[in-house]
Amino acid sequence: MAGTQNARTIRLDPLAGPQTEPVVVSSVKPHVLGRGGTSDIRLLDETVSRRHAQVWLAADTWLISDLESRHGTMLNGVRLTPNQAAPLRDGDLVALGPWTFIVRLSNRLSMTGFMTTQDDLAGGSQRVQKVPADELSIRAQHRLDLLTESAATIASATSEAALAEAVLSAVTQSTGVPRASFLRHVGSGEEVELVGYKGPPSGSRMSYSRSLIQAAAEGNVVRLDAGTPANFGMSIVTLGIHSAICAPVMTNGLPTAYIYLDARGGESAVAPDAAAFCQAVAKIAGLAIGNLRSAEIRQRQKELEGDLQAAHDAQIRLMPAPQGEMSGASYAMRSIPGRLVAGDLFDVFSLDDQRVAFFLGDVSGKGVGAALIMATAQSHLNSSLRQTGDPAAALTRVNRYVAHHCDQGKFISLFVGVITPQPDGSRLLSFVDAGHGYWLVRPAGEPVRKASFRGGLPVGVDDETQYENETMVLRPGSRVVCFSDGVVEQTSPEGSDFGIERTIQVLQPAGSAGDDVNVLVKAVIDFAQPPAAAGEEPRGSGQRSVRLNDDMTVASIEIR
Repeated sequence: MAGTQNARTIRLDPLAGPQTEPVVVSSVKPHVLGRGGTSDIRLLDETVSRRHAQVWLAADTWLISDLESRHGTMLNGVRLTPNQAAPLRDGDLVALGPWTFIVRLSNRLSMTGFMTTQDDLAGGSQRVQKVPADELSIRAQHRLDLLTESAATIASATSEAALAEAVLSAVTQSTGVPRASFLRHVGSGEEVELVGYKGPPSGSRMSYSRSLIQAAAEGNVVRLDAGTPANFGMSIVTLGIHSAICAPVMTNGLPTAYIYLDARGGESAVAPDAAAFCQAVAKIAGLAIGNLRSAEIRQRQKELEGDLQAAHDAQIRLMPAPQGEMSGASYAMRSIPGRLVAGDLFDVFSLDDQRVAFFLGDVSGKGVGAALIMATAQSHLNSSLRQTGDPAAALTRVNRYVAHHCDQGKFISLFVGVITPQPDGSRLLSFVDAGHGYWLVRPAGEPVRKASFRGGLPVGVDDETQYENETMVLRPGSRVVCFSDGVVEQTSPEGSDFGIERTIQVLQPAGSAGDDVNVLVKAVIDFAQPPAAAGEEPRGSGQRSVRLNDDMTVASIEIR
C-alpha cells in the first residue's frame, strides 16, 4: 500500500514482472538500479544491465536517467535517451527489464480525482467474463461512421483530459449507456484516477469493480452482466450494477487507462456490440496516449535542460578563467560537472600586489541543489578572504552562515590557502583543510607527495567551529595540486576506484600547472571509459559517451 511519502523520498511500486519489493529511494544520494553488485538497488534479471538506471533528487525534482543500459529504460512507454535526465511525476510508469514500476510521490487517496475500487470478490465466485473474439466486431454502418469521426478527434487531442472527453462522447453515443468513465491506471487495481466522466451527476464518490479492472489489466476487454451464472459480490449489489464493460487502453503493451461502462437500476443493458466498439476506441486512444506522453516527456526534458543550462551559465561566470597569472603565481584549472551543473567550487584571485588566495571545495550531494549551495558559499568565501586575508578567519565566518542557512546534513569540504612572499624569495602558504584532504604538493625539483596537516571539520557541520591556520614554505617552482573527490572516487566499468595512489602516479611526469590538470583529467576520463565494443575503432579520450560518477574539478597553483 502507498503511504504518505516524504518530499525527500520516492517510491517505485512494482506493477508487472517477477515478484519484488517496492523500491524506495531517499534524497541522501543518487541510487543506481541494476543487476551488478555495486548497484544500490539490485534487480536480478539477465535483461537488466549491471548499472541500468539512476534515480536522484535535484532541487526538489526527482529525476531518472538511463545509464547506457543494453535494453533501455522506458518512462510512460517512451525509451529514454541514455545519460539524459527526465523528471519523474506522480503516477509515471517506469519499465526496465521485465519490471514495470509506478512512481509514488504522495498519498493519492487524499487527492481529488482518485477513487477506491470495490472488492466485489467478497461474495464468492468470479462473475467477470472475457468477451469472446467473435463478439468484438462492429457490424452497424452508423457505428463505423461514428468510430471514423471519433478517431480524428481522439488523435488530435492535446491533453489526456481532452482525449478522455472525446473517448467518452464516442462510447456513450454508440452504446447507449449513459454512464462512462475514463480511468487512469495508477495502481494494482485498488485505486484509480478518474480522468473523465460522462453521465448522470453522482451524489456520492464514484466506485468501480476491482475484479473487472484487474481482469482488464491482463489486456482483454471484459464484462459483468446479470446473465452470468455467478455470485454478484456484495459491493456490486449495493451499487445496483447489472451490467458493465471494461476495455483496457494499451500503450506499448501496458494498460495505462481503462474505458469503463456500467448500467444500474432501471437503465438499459449494454448494447450487444458495445464491447467491440469500446475495444476499437481503446486501441485508438492507446496510440494517442503514447503520442501525448512522448511529447510530454520531451517537453519535461526541454524545460529541465533550459533550467540546468541557465544554472550552468551562471556557474561558469563564477569560476575563474581556465588559466592565469597573478602576484608571483600562475594556475590552471578545469571543472567537469557530473550532471551539467556542479557542486564543486574553485576560485583564485589577488588579495593585493603580493598575496594570492585560492580555494577548492566540494558540496555534499550533486546537481542543482548542490550547485546553489556552491554558488552561495563561493561568493561568501571570496568576500571574507578579501576582507580578512586570513583562511581561518574567513572559513569561520562562512561556516556559521552555511550551518544556519543550508539544509541539515549538507556540508562543504574545503581547502583554502593564501600565498604570501617571504624576504628570502620563498612563499609562505597559510592554509586550512576543512575536511577536504584532496590535495598534493610538488616541491621544486621533487616528486609529487601527500602533505601533512591537522585539518578540521567540513564547513556547515558545527556552527561553533573555530578554524586554525597551518603553514608550509614553498620555493619558486613548487606546485600545489587540489582536486575534488570526483577524481579519486571515480570508478572504472569494473567497479574499482581511481584512488589517491593512482592520482600521484599520473601526476609524476607532469612539468607544469597546465600539465597537472590535463594529464589528471585525461586519466580519470580514460579510467571511466567503457571498453570499445567488438569491431569498434579506438577513439580519442573522452570522445565516447562517459558519465562521471561525480563532479570533477582539478586545479594546480605554481609558484613562479
